[in-house]
Amino acid sequence: MESSAGISNSKNTGNIYRYIYQNGPCSRHEIAQALSLSQPTVTNALSRLRAENMIREDVSEESTGGRKPMLIRVIPDVRYAIGIDITKNHVSIVLTDLDLSLVCSKRIRMPFEENETYFSFLKDLIETAVRESGISPESLLGVGISLPVLIEENQKTIYYAKEITTSPDLYTRLSPFIPYPCLFFNDANSGGLAESWRGNASRPMLYLSLSNSVGGATIWQDQKLVSGDNMRGSEFGHMTLFPNGRPCYCGKRGCMNAYCNASLLSDFTGGSLEEFFQKVQSGENKGFRDYFYNEYLSYLALTVNNLRLCYDYDIILGGYVGAHMDFCIDRFRSMVLDLNPFETDGSFIRVCHYRTEASAVGAAIYYINDFVEKQ
Repeated sequence: MESSAGISNSKNTGNIYRYIYQNGPCSRHEIAQALSLSQPTVTNALSRLRAENMIREDVSEESTGGRKPMLIRVIPDVRYAIGIDITKNHVSIVLTDLDLSLVCSKRIRMPFEENETYFSFLKDLIETAVRESGISPESLLGVGISLPVLIEENQKTIYYAKEITTSPDLYTRLSPFIPYPCLFFNDANSGGLAESWRGNASRPMLYLSLSNSVGGATIWQDQKLVSGDNMRGSEFGHMTLFPNGRPCYCGKRGCMNAYCNASLLSDFTGGSLEEFFQKVQSGENKGFRDYFYNEYLSYLALTVNNLRLCYDYDIILGGYVGAHMDFCIDRFRSMVLDLNPFETDGSFIRVCHYRTEASAVGAAIYYINDFVEKQ
């Protein structure tokens, strides 16, 4: 039976590691003050973490006139996680360390099919990523798989799928092909989680995923995802924008998804969103510009204003479209403010950090976070 002193030491070590991970690099004095611990307690915990190769100490580059302090930081390459984002026609894979630095990242055209050929393809993709990255398989925490579906709380059972055709027991069929722990995650939630971690967000925020389907995520303070009672919170794409409006793939009419999904733009250029935005920015095609500014962005502004009024949180524009909106963000902010009765500053609307693979990174974060929380 572990003694109370042993339990206390283990708890302090875990708290110190989590503090360094979230706030580092930092000094011993800073850790002791922040966690209300004595210097000897901090020193003993750091010795244990250093012996386990979890942290390192570096001399600070800043000079205060005396001896330069030692700054402590986590060693990011002691553990890794893989994130896979499955869409209707593509698969993206990322392998990331504890700092979310991408060791490898690939996007491959591969139409989704629920069969052994597809499952074997994913297995080979994972094994190739591990082999080519040169990491030890024992250092891989797990594989998070992002999909455009709704998933029960066990992160295994699919209970709603329209964007791709799959069965509720996909996990049962797929997981034997993956030689690591694995779980499923909603794609928009994963994208939002990646954005909150990338920006080190300490305040609540909304993530609006503007891809071939529209979704979203609500991130509470301290980067916690708000899933709702039925694991379908933040399904912004299925808010009714116009009663009895355009048909949506969900079977209803007037959903925001039917007015703001990315394919509405990429269909103009044979599926290439990059080409569409290039022609909008260059002014090469007046019809494209008129549609984007006068129709697409007007619907998006209506949505963003409604979300701001409902939640009063910052809003991140993500997904395929959000990744291209730097060039027009000031104009878009003005469009939203024209609808808003309270505000004159549109800086609460921001373009995503991750221009690609946000959902894959977000799916990997589960295993990173789990590792850090269990120290």
